[in-house]
Amino acid sequence: MAENTTRPSLPIRVSARVTGDSALIKALLTHPMENGLGKTAAGETIPANFITEVSVFVNDALVASLQTGPGIAADPLFGWKVGGVSVGDTVRVSWRDNQGAEQSQASTAH
Repeated sequence: MAENTTRPSLPIRVSARVTGDSALIKALLTHPMENGLGKTAAGETIPANFITEVSVFVNDALVASLQTGPGIAADPLFGWKVGGVSVGDTVRVSWRDNQGAEQSQASTAH
């Protein structure tokens, strides 16, 4: 397993491309997603640190929510096809992890 490194907190990369009356929303979440089983070069256990919840909002209305766990790779990419999204709508993706950290990022549908 790779050694745990400290990475700066980067915004979620969100895009929402409208086709007809729906949009393909994609979000790249910057997160180490450590499962708690890895070891450092010194043999110390790397603490579990993974996203537990992801939420998607369109114009502040919740349209998707999912629970995740330690089995997802670092910096996961998620995608959703959501109906009723128009060009100019605000799309926001948020996550929370098992250590209480949270992050959110909005984008305009195009």
